[in-house]
Amino acid sequence: MDDLSDKNQQRIGFMKASFGFCVLILSLGFSLLLIAVSIPRPVAFSAGLVALLLMLCASLTAERRILNSLPGRRIVEGDHPRITNLVEGLCLSTGISPPHIHILPTEGRNVASLGTSVNASTLIITTGLLEAATRIELEAVLANRISQIVTYRTALATVAAATFGLAIGPASFQTRPFALISPKLKRKIGLQVDPSHDFSGDVEGTVITRYPPGMVEAIEMAENKTVIPETNPTLDAFWLFPSKSETNRPSIEARATVLREM
Repeated sequence: MDDLSDKNQQRIGFMKASFGFCVLILSLGFSLLLIAVSIPRPVAFSAGLVALLLMLCASLTAERRILNSLPGRRIVEGDHPRITNLVEGLCLSTGISPPHIHILPTEGRNVASLGTSVNASTLIITTGLLEAATRIELEAVLANRISQIVTYRTALATVAAATFGLAIGPASFQTRPFALISPKLKRKIGLQVDPSHDFSGDVEGTVITRYPPGMVEAIEMAENKTVIPETNPTLDAFWLFPSKSETNRPSIEARATVLREM
């Protein structure tokens, strides 16, 4: 996993630098556009600076805003000891700090990881998953998401959402400055799930638990019950299973088949 972690950290650094450059170009272009329509230069460049600061501020607060938009709550000490003990045990074996845990009240059986830092991340676990999963299945899906945190894949997806996936404005009227990015580029930077990442993530999770059948059971348990209508479809990359009905991600059957062949 170390090589993958290093590569993802490099991709994160490049993405942040690219975003900063693109935001600078957009704000400058906005200023020049205002000048072209006869707006005085001081006003035009001031407006460009404001646009620059707004985009940077929105980027820096994106992770917090995503979490605040979710129903449910973060668990505190003493709540859900079964989950807490499982997460702490898995994190102990991987050498990272236990992530915060947010319980999302929904029937969908799914789990997500979010965070730009390996040691300051959040697991989002649905009540549907908690009610349906056995201990072995729950351990398998938690290990899967923790493996994504360890390899910086979660950080990569979070940074992608906070930069080139940035949404500005209230929920009823949001604008996405980089909405025209191609699907291929979105997969490359982590905004959309590369289908191969689902397969590799399943395998990486079983490296932690050392029990592939547990992940197979978890995948089959979640089949056709993974959609999360309470979340924004653009955040599908954070979820272990597809959170929306329309997806190009591998089928449950295909993922289970790969694990059975291990």
